[in-house]
Amino acid sequence: MKLVLIEWIDSHSGRGWRTTEEIERCAEPLYCRSVGWLIKETKQVKVIVPHIAGEKNGDIILQGCGDLTIPTKAIIKITTLKE
Repeated sequence: MKLVLIEWIDSHSGRGWRTTEEIERCAEPLYCRSVGWLIKETKQVKVIVPHIAGEKNGDIILQGCGDLTIPTKAIIKITTLKE
């Protein structure tokens, strides 16, 4: 597993009723940065997990918590932090 920083864009929405001018001012994708262990990588998605347990406990199967699946099309850049 590699520890990675993924820079990606996401959609967002406003709260309640707003004027169309207010909506137009906010009409840009949301820039996101996420860090985690890359546990799956396909043409469609990258899956990272920030928390991994069981690695140094002998025969225990690795477990992850806080998994995030990011569509590959939304990714701007991936930086490897640790191999």
